[in-house]
Amino acid sequence: MTLFTELARLEEQNRAFALLQIAQSRGSTPRHSAGMVVTEQGETAGTIGGGMVERLAIDAAREAIAQGASRLFEARLARQGEHAVGSDCGGAMTIHIAVYPRRPELFLLGAGHVNREVARLAVGLGFRVTIADTWPANLEHPALPEACRRVGGADYAAIVPLLGLDEQSYVVIATNHEDREALMQTIHLPVRYLGLLASRRKAHHFRNVLRKEQSLGEEQIARLHAPLGLKIGAETPAEIAISILGELIQLYRTGEVAPTWEPQKQAPVKLTPVEEAVTLSR
Repeated sequence: MTLFTELARLEEQNRAFALLQIAQSRGSTPRHSAGMVVTEQGETAGTIGGGMVERLAIDAAREAIAQGASRLFEARLARQGEHAVGSDCGGAMTIHIAVYPRRPELFLLGAGHVNREVARLAVGLGFRVTIADTWPANLEHPALPEACRRVGGADYAAIVPLLGLDEQSYVVIATNHEDREALMQTIHLPVRYLGLLASRRKAHHFRNVLRKEQSLGEEQIARLHAPLGLKIGAETPAEIAISILGELIQLYRTGEVAPTWEPQKQAPVKLTPVEEAVTLSR
C-alpha cells in the first residue's frame, strides 16, 4: 500500500491524521527525504527513518492532531543538549507535521424541506452529511445532494444506533411529526451539537417533557439548542438553513455558540410595600 493510497483511505473514512515530511536534514541521519502518516490512534504508514526520532515524532504528531494544529518537530541525533533524542548519529532533522482534522459530520434527522436545504448548503461547505428519515420517499427526493449518506428505518429508535454518533457529531432534528421520538433517542448521547427546529413554545414544551419524563437536570437540558440557528430573521427554508449552518460554523470555528435558553432559576419573591395600615374585620 502506497502512502497516497493510505491518505485516500483515511480521507474517505473521515479520520483525522497527520502527514509527516522531512523538511530538512543535516549531517548523518537515517533518511534525508521521506514521509509518513500518523492517525490519532497512533497507526502509521511509511517511515521517516525509524528509531527514537520516529517514535518521538509519532508522539508529537498525535499531540498535534489532538490540538488540531500543525507544527515543526526538531530532532538532534545526540544524547545531550536541546532537541536531543538519545542517539549517537550526530545529525539533525526538521520534520513538518501537517494536521488534517476530521471534516465536521452533520446528521440531519428528517429529510423535509428545511433539512434538504441544510444538506445542500452543508455539502458545499465541506460537511460530511448523513440524512435520516422513516419515509423512504423523503430519502429519494431529487433535491438531496448525491454526496449525502442516507439512513432509513421503521422509527428513530432503529435509525439512531445506525448513525455512529460521537462527541464530534452535529445533529439537527427537523422531522415531519417525529421530533419527540428523535429527541428522546439523542438527548442522552454526548454529541457536539444537538439542535431542534422548533418555535419557542414548542421548545419550552419539549424541555418540560425532558424534565418530567426523562428526569433530566437543567445542565443536560441546556445542551439542546431550540430554537436553533442564528437570529437573522429567517423565514424561507433556504434562509433558515443559512441561519442553522451559521451557528454550526460558529461552533466549529470558535468552539462557542450563543445560548438560546438559560436554565430555570427560582424567581425572587416580590413583596408589595404596604402604604397604610389595613384593619381586618372578623
